[in-house]
Amino acid sequence: MTQSTGISRRGALLVELLVCGALLGVVITATIPTLRRIVRQRKVTEQRQAAVLEVDNLMERLTAIDWDELTPERAAEFELSPAIGELFPEPRLGIAVAVDPDDGAAKQVRISLSWQEASGVSAAPVRLSAWVYRRRNSTEYSVLSTQ
Repeated sequence: MTQSTGISRRGALLVELLVCGALLGVVITATIPTLRRIVRQRKVTEQRQAAVLEVDNLMERLTAIDWDELTPERAAEFELSPAIGELFPEPRLGIAVAVDPDDGAAKQVRISLSWQEASGVSAAPVRLSAWVYRRRNSTEYSVLSTQ
């Protein structure tokens, strides 16, 4: 009688191991796509943070230009940093400088940075706008920035 109990117990152990292996396989197949999504989301977040920093740095450099030199032609001379070119596939930079028709002492500066995600879809662009005002009684100017 002891012999038959030992044999059936060994068979039960084998079935338990097979069930555990099957459950482990199901858990792994469910986990791998989730991990891929997390990695992809982290990369998108890092790209977005880098884009915001790049656009902010460009805006700071543009608004530091003398009032009379802040023109669309001068703004077109600005380029993205080499690090951004390596981080983003197909980055596209847009800079616009326009004098406010209602107030000749105000210029609006708009910067937009967009790129292609790895999947080939265009990422939502990072945009930053600032109003630059010439002071009435001096050559100094002030900046009002919005995002």
